[in-house]
Amino acid sequence: MKTLHKLGLVCLLALLALPLGAAEKIRVLMLDGRNNHDWIRTTESTKATLEATGRFTVTVATAPAGFAQPRPARPKAGDPAAKKDFDAAMKQWNAAEAAFNQANAAAWEKWAPKFADHQVIVNNYNGPEWGADMKDSFTEFVMNGGGLVNVHAANNAFTGWDNFNEMICCGWRGATFAKRIAVDDKTGQAVALDDAAEKIQDKGFGSGHGPKHVFTLKSRDAAHPVMQGIPVEWLHATDELYHRMRGTADHMHVLASSFSKPEFGGTDMHEPMVWFAPFGKGRVVTTSMGHIMAADTSYDALHCVGFQAILARSTEWAATGKVTLPIPEGFPTLDKTSVIEPSKVIWKK
Repeated sequence: MKTLHKLGLVCLLALLALPLGAAEKIRVLMLDGRNNHDWIRTTESTKATLEATGRFTVTVATAPAGFAQPRPARPKAGDPAAKKDFDAAMKQWNAAEAAFNQANAAAWEKWAPKFADHQVIVNNYNGPEWGADMKDSFTEFVMNGGGLVNVHAANNAFTGWDNFNEMICCGWRGATFAKRIAVDDKTGQAVALDDAAEKIQDKGFGSGHGPKHVFTLKSRDAAHPVMQGIPVEWLHATDELYHRMRGTADHMHVLASSFSKPEFGGTDMHEPMVWFAPFGKGRVVTTSMGHIMAADTSYDALHCVGFQAILARSTEWAATGKVTLPIPEGFPTLDKTSVIEPSKVIWKK
């Protein structure tokens, strides 16, 4: 009995020695592996941001690799010989892709992340649609109270999946998908528009973006836990500003928007940048910030302190319904961006 008593005392002392909240870290599952963006560096950066706060423990679930052989380049029009060579090359490419997919079908069957072991999913996936069992498991997780945070191109995925479209409210979609969603600058609310209401009519009605640039985020719900303490307006470092996203505004709650300037290929309207939606008992936050491609040398969009603050606070809120994380030091102002790598960001205690 004395041995057991001593063992229990040692365990108690060990727990008391841990930092406050260390035993209560939020369990995060990050999904990646397929994306038209650089999902490797996106995961590395967002994982580093979450872990630097001391509030999260992050597990990464990576989808099986896709077919890596580049598609043959299409020849210029008016060259019959080149067209013939292209057709032959495409036939070989299609056959090789089909063989690869068949050989790796079992890997996809085995890729079944255990959503229920976590409190919140950070979604960095934009690839082939999942199988019915995984989609059902994902839906059940969020419906029963699991959190979900979608980063940048994650809202491009799953165009035909109704539950996912309901979770994200709006995303990167084609010109015929549902309604175009904008933000009313007077009310700060999401609004569904007819195509005829577009101020600029000559760029099509599907989702898009202009060249990367620095732009201002405008808070639309200062009372929301994610946004409390964040300046009403602040400069986000160089990123893509998505516009003409499409979906529904019915249950969409805008947290921040940005004005899409025509001189940067924009729409002359306010576009949603951060928003949330309820899905059953779950909380879903989506942000279109966080762009990086394989050829990019800059981490500005991901290392922007404003982006990092919203990512971390959104993840905590989606998981728990509360935000305890403070605003980190070096938050951007209306006049100055702030780009700091995650390991050097100071989260005020």
